Amino acid sequence: MELDKNSQQPLYMQLMKKIKEQIQSGCYKPGDQIPTEIQLSELYQVSRITVRRTIEELCVQGVLVKRQGKGTFVEAPRIYRKIENDNNMSFSAACIANGRRPSSHIISCTVMDAENWQKEFLKIQDDSRLYHIERVLSADDLPIIYEHIYIPVSRVPDLQAERLEGGSFTRMLSEEYNVQESEKGRSTVEVRMIPQSIAGYLKMSTGEPVMILTSYINDKEENPLYISYEIIAGGRYRISI
Repeated sequence: MELDKNSQQPLYMQLMKKIKEQIQSGCYKPGDQIPTEIQLSELYQVSRITVRRTIEELCVQGVLVKRQGKGTFVEAPRIYRKIENDNNMSFSAACIANGRRPSSHIISCTVMDAENWQKEFLKIQDDSRLYHIERVLSADDLPIIYEHIYIPVSRVPDLQAERLEGGSFTRMLSEEYNVQESEKGRSTVEVRMIPQSIAGYLKMSTGEPVMILTSYINDKEENPLYISYEIIAGGRYRISI
């Protein structure tokens, strides 16, 4: 598997092409760890400096990602999602637009007392109760988002978590409760470090950066419907504003 040392093309570029070809052929899949610098150096008969530059370039391109203390892994193609002019694109729609297969897995579904910030947006009474749904959203089985959904019990009476397993929350609202989401919504984005309690669900290391997307969703009549709090694996996702 030696590279062509007589070629005018630099060795690091030849190695980049080789690694990309192996990813495209399925030899290395998203989430797989690639060989170490030493192993690649021996495999292709090049210096570790060449290997290091190759890996750095592929990380910049978003093909690979380094995880401290663990190694270098194949990065999944990022999901591109538009939040533009107050129009929010759902995760499922973003996946489909990017040629990826969306899925979801329910972690828990409980009833809770509404907190003040939730009452303020949802315009509910002090004694109102909310469903608190926690789920993981994936693209081609790779976890992308850990989501919290807060919706008044009165909007979705007798909600059962199994109805959401593997499916779309938006579709469930439409098909089972005849509730349509507005195309408009208000969202905020911030960056934080992923907590240990969530890291395992997203296959990330504690302390890695994540995006926090909080969305305030109305129904078609522009009445408050629910709040979505998404913890997003930033390296697998890009938001266009």
